[in-house]
Amino acid sequence: MPEGLTVVAPVRAGAEERLRGALRPIGDDIRGTRLQGAGPRPHIDFCGSRNLHFARFALLDDPERGPGRTRLLFSSNYDGDLDLHLRELVAATSDLDAVWGCCEGFTGAARFGDFIRAHQCQAEAFYIAFRGESAARIREYAALRRRSQSLLDEAAGSRTPVRAILADVFSKEASSGAALPVPESPLERVLIRLRRALPLGADVVRAIVRCGFMNTFLGARKVTASLDRYLLLRWFNRLTRNPPPRSAPIHSSAALDTCAVQAPVTPGDEFPSPRHETPPSFREDVVAQNQLTVVTVVRPGQTARVRAVMAAIDAYARRLSPDGSLVGVSTIHFVRWVLLDEGRRLVLLSDYDGSWEAYIDEFAETILSGLDAIWETSFGYPPDGARDVPAFKQFLRNHQVPAEIFYSAYPDETVLNILGDRAFARACAGAAGGRTDTLPHQL
Repeated sequence: MPEGLTVVAPVRAGAEERLRGALRPIGDDIRGTRLQGAGPRPHIDFCGSRNLHFARFALLDDPERGPGRTRLLFSSNYDGDLDLHLRELVAATSDLDAVWGCCEGFTGAARFGDFIRAHQCQAEAFYIAFRGESAARIREYAALRRRSQSLLDEAAGSRTPVRAILADVFSKEASSGAALPVPESPLERVLIRLRRALPLGADVVRAIVRCGFMNTFLGARKVTASLDRYLLLRWFNRLTRNPPPRSAPIHSSAALDTCAVQAPVTPGDEFPSPRHETPPSFREDVVAQNQLTVVTVVRPGQTARVRAVMAAIDAYARRLSPDGSLVGVSTIHFVRWVLLDEGRRLVLLSDYDGSWEAYIDEFAETILSGLDAIWETSFGYPPDGARDVPAFKQFLRNHQVPAEIFYSAYPDETVLNILGDRAFARACAGAAGGRTDTLPHQL
């Protein structure tokens, strides 16, 4: 199962511009195609890893240490154990000191693992679109589909059975050592879902112990209010008299002047400091996926409520969500929420498909009450919540932090692509085993 790593390390005073100067060229040339002749500069060979799904670097404000201070955020999703991931990261970085040496407490590659663990932040909620799939296997699915499609195109009009072509392709892939799947029966899929769901009761007990009964109950109730399409949650909503959110307001509370420099209007709120006029949308729409990093300030006394909401989301994501879908949204590869500064700040880290606008619109149409549950305890949240979509989008943009580096191991593969590729690979596996019931209907 893929794992997630979130590291937040304080940057040394006066090293902010040097660090940004090291990170941005790496992000501009993520695959290192322009290194030759560019002169000596740091590079991180993310592409050399078979175990990495996504990675990003961003610079966050550090208000706890005073104005102008920053901290380095590193986020990754990887396969295997943390030690292997860290060894890969060290080996992939040409000049470790140019990046991590700008952070307080870094003493060199020999103690890199200790440094990372000292600044590691645990996720309060974590969704993985494909829990049983490695980055290598996802790439192999896509490669199998491309090669099979080429052979099928060549065989069009011939008398060669489709099953024979797919079986031959799969056999060649399997003999080359590719870690491709075996077909699953409907009963096997049901048993897998049941095994995942069994610990749900223990999750609820842990949330109550940690956050209190009322916070856990109210948090879960808020999250499920707009999820009546699921039978179990519909029953919960009926039993707790939990109506769906009200309809969207006619007018928006979003500011009309979108050209003015945005600044907090609520005491206690914080906007990211300007980074040389870098917009929040920096590094969006470069590949099929995008990244979203949002930092909000939690109101005093609301940390337990936020943790309870996160516990409900985490339990659903781990125990109930089907592959490739979070509450009906099929554009998210990974998303997690992290609390910083003893619960005073909430960070969202998302890797998703398509445009920013479409991503936010899809969530606003699908789970209004869940969005309200997550952010209504943060300063600056719109009075009408996510139902006021323009104001909600402005809230996210105001608190969004641009990524200096964003890497995807499969930049052309959307969640829906991966679902289709995996189904095709399983069909090929079934054909190789003599089963015709696993072939896609269109073949």
